[in-house]
Amino acid sequence: MKTRRQEVKREEEEHKKDDKHDIKSEDASDDDSSTPSDGLTDYERQRLENIRRNQEAMQMFNLPEAASAVSRSSDRNKRPAPTVGVKREKRTKTAEVLPRRTSNRLANIAPDDPAAKQKSDDYKTKTFNYYEMTNRTRREGDLTLADVSAHGDDKKFAKLAQEIAATYVPEKARMFDAEDQDDDDDSVVKKEEEDDKAVKKEEEDDKVVKKEDDDTPKTGIKKYFSRATKKNSASTSTAADDKSKVSHATKSTSSSSKDPSLRKQVQSLRLRGPWPTVKVCQGRIYCMAIHQNRDKILVCGGDIDGNLGFWDLDESQSDDYEPELEEEPNIYSYKAHSRSLSSMQYSPTDPTKLFSTSYDGSVRYLDLVKQQFLEAYVVPRDVNEHLGSVSIDSTGNHLWFADSDGGVSLKDVRTPKDQLVYRKLLHEKKVGCVNVNPQYSHLIATSSLDRTMRIWDIRNFASHKDEEDEPLEELAQFPHRLSVTSAMWSPDGNSIASTSYDDYVRVFNNFEPGLPIVKEIPEPIKIPHNNQSGRWCTMLRAVWSHQFNWFCIGNMNKSLDIYSRGTGDLMANLKDARVLTTVPAANAWHPSRTVLASGMANGKMVIWR
Repeated sequence: MKTRRQEVKREEEEHKKDDKHDIKSEDASDDDSSTPSDGLTDYERQRLENIRRNQEAMQMFNLPEAASAVSRSSDRNKRPAPTVGVKREKRTKTAEVLPRRTSNRLANIAPDDPAAKQKSDDYKTKTFNYYEMTNRTRREGDLTLADVSAHGDDKKFAKLAQEIAATYVPEKARMFDAEDQDDDDDSVVKKEEEDDKAVKKEEEDDKVVKKEDDDTPKTGIKKYFSRATKKNSASTSTAADDKSKVSHATKSTSSSSKDPSLRKQVQSLRLRGPWPTVKVCQGRIYCMAIHQNRDKILVCGGDIDGNLGFWDLDESQSDDYEPELEEEPNIYSYKAHSRSLSSMQYSPTDPTKLFSTSYDGSVRYLDLVKQQFLEAYVVPRDVNEHLGSVSIDSTGNHLWFADSDGGVSLKDVRTPKDQLVYRKLLHEKKVGCVNVNPQYSHLIATSSLDRTMRIWDIRNFASHKDEEDEPLEELAQFPHRLSVTSAMWSPDGNSIASTSYDDYVRVFNNFEPGLPIVKEIPEPIKIPHNNQSGRWCTMLRAVWSHQFNWFCIGNMNKSLDIYSRGTGDLMANLKDARVLTTVPAANAWHPSRTVLASGMANGKMVIWR
């Protein structure tokens, strides 16, 4: 017989079950009745309601611009329009990987053991097979445009090459003949002559004379540094009048940055035209060059995949020009190399030839007349293939290029492609840059990972022509705190700008390169600059302007800095947050115009004009 307490407990449990059932049924009915048909969540509906109320409030206070800004806030996450130019190819991963190197020491194999040599030969064979499989082997022989075409109309580019080659006059190379030009071009020539006179005048009027050093004798590397004295500065003006003496544009420290007209020229550079940025290359742009033609801006960039991308800029299009839907800029791309392009330069005596070096172990040049990529030098298979920067002397016949083993090689383009004049081991580690003095071709400057910049007189190499590894004595050596990425002579051959990972750009002025021995080398101007480019950005290098006393270098804040040679002052900082989405690391000046081209890691180019 159940007690009264048990009956009460049972009734309470039944009431609870009934209440739960009623709540569930009510929730289900509410969900069915409140389910929206727009498919939005409660958060999204609340956000749209807030936007609507804000717009009404703005309209109430007569703020239509603010109301439109609120209405555009919902579209801020939309992707921007794609950049015109070369389309990026999707890279597929291969199943095979590069052969792995193993330690002979851990395997107890002596260096002179035949097994070590066999192991090395097997590794080279496997590596070659890997590159052959991944289509990264060096392409042999001369190549036509059709053989290496990757993007653009080959016939249109061939016509462009013919037009540019037709303007070249061999006996007057690198000179502008004003007599053969019309009245408009005469005014341009006069303008350039006036600018040159203004630069020379300000160099004579604004000499900066530093105090003499104390009489303490200098030892070691310090003996190569000296400050300009009043006596040296006074002798500069007299040397300019005496033709028998050497006169240089930078004997006295230039202050071109003080001239409002010169400063205005670089500060007025902008990204103009309907296509402010164009994707010219597939991969990261590593080097750039601009043809010297005055009537047409033809920019070339080399990327890490071995492509040479050309941009033929149409200057007739105004800034407000609206291109058609399917209209694109004049872009051409050719894969003349199989691996990264490390450097490129037009011949100073024959602008129809564009030389390029690559990590595939070849030096080629594009002949605009023959419209072919011809081989100038090919590295033997048993030699390190990584060729660095290229520099051409004033004769146009001698090429200097560096390698990753600390060596620098001299090549005469008139000799067979597998023949060198000589190779010299000048540094203990990789040589990142070699540059020939434009005015005194017997002087070269090198920069290396061994944290030094050095100046060499190649006339001393002749006595050691057949001795590659024999130590040679340099004219001067300049230690840096970290690796030196570049060392470039100025166009007049009197200054050097070096860049280093120690976050400084050093400018060495007032050289006497015309003397038999470089006796006095001044203390450099040190410009603080962030040079930590990292892994995915091209190393920052100072690039001299061909016209005036300034140079440019990329800024890690996605802009471009232009500095004065004489004072080290910042003349201009070029930037455009709307267009420059990455660092403009690779740069090139037009040889005869105030035009600057920049290349970025995403394969895009911009032209400042």
